[in-house]
Amino acid sequence: MRGLVSCGAVVAVAVLAAGCGGGSTQSSPATSATKPATSTAPPPPAIVAPAQLKPGKYPTKAHEPYGTAGAPEAGARLEAQQLAGYVVGPWQVDSTLTEPYLSTYFVIDEPGLLAQFGPESIATAAGRHKFIDGFVSARESATKTVLINGVLRFASPEDAGAAAGEMNAAALQLNIRGAVPKTVAIPDHPDALASTYDVDARGTKLTTVRSFIAHGPYVLTQLAQSTAGLDPAIALVTKAIGAQAAAIEPFKPAAELPAVPIDPTGLLALTLQTDAPRNSQNAVYSGTGALHFQSNPVTSSRVFQDNGVTAFARGKTSVYRAKDPASAVNVANTFGKEVSVDGTETADPVPALTLSRCILLANPKQFYCVAPAGDYAIEARGPELKDVHEQVAAQYILLTAKP
Repeated sequence: MRGLVSCGAVVAVAVLAAGCGGGSTQSSPATSATKPATSTAPPPPAIVAPAQLKPGKYPTKAHEPYGTAGAPEAGARLEAQQLAGYVVGPWQVDSTLTEPYLSTYFVIDEPGLLAQFGPESIATAAGRHKFIDGFVSARESATKTVLINGVLRFASPEDAGAAAGEMNAAALQLNIRGAVPKTVAIPDHPDALASTYDVDARGTKLTTVRSFIAHGPYVLTQLAQSTAGLDPAIALVTKAIGAQAAAIEPFKPAAELPAVPIDPTGLLALTLQTDAPRNSQNAVYSGTGALHFQSNPVTSSRVFQDNGVTAFARGKTSVYRAKDPASAVNVANTFGKEVSVDGTETADPVPALTLSRCILLANPKQFYCVAPAGDYAIEARGPELKDVHEQVAAQYILLTAKP
């Protein structure tokens, strides 16, 4: 399935942690030398009138415009979501790193959540130094190479520097299946504080490098794991630090967390909300930030660039804003083709939406529907086809009906 919507419960031996787990409007550079084919389509059809659609119980009127966070805790969550657009995805460091790893993405609005992908002692160390928020992205390759890359924001450069030192000290004190980490240098980054250790996983030696480097009010953090020894792991960390230091520069941290806007694009007010959101849901992201939630971010990066995807809302449905209706059709068609793989079955399209496509997924067994709607592409899923049809119908009306 295309979007990554569920929390993983995988525990990696090198990390010994598991758990569930924005930003700018810049586009992420393509990370594959081969340009994936994007769909060509006839001119988009006329907008379908609401009376022709069956939204069921779902709302069809936009939410009142959202204001600001109002509280520091909410502001931290919103800023963590915005940070996604400035965090380098592992696939940008190595284009083979596209497979989900652990929970794949982590919106960090309080330091305890750092224990989702690392030992609790490191999370505790971060919490002692005015931690504010962060975003972390994790992927692995088919050969089990792993990279976790993230940006953690602290109250000041001094706090970030102290946190990096204490987090690294905590990492050095770990005992992982008898392996004791040792200090390692990161080429080109003398300020990086890093450690390495080896463990045996079913007869395969896994080498892990964990790094922390203060960069202004941020700590840039990486964990790389390789089955080919220390040098490849160090090379991943080296490249990730360089890319991340450049990527975070345009980000403007909030002066006051309660003043962080909830819906800077206006797209969230037009998106169906989920009733029990995780901290990554009922949220808006940039086109770049959206890549962290894609099942194949390399392919999606090219699709988003080609079709001008600049905003993504993640609620009960997912909504992507493209540059024009023809581009939205391209995005929807590409998504539908990406999902139509072995083991899936074609399902009835959404009534009255001729360019919609619905598919029965195999694992987990649920229905997935995608449809263009003016400048937007809609994704929805669920166990009952009628319900998914109604989600798409309601979302279509929200995006296209005139006030």
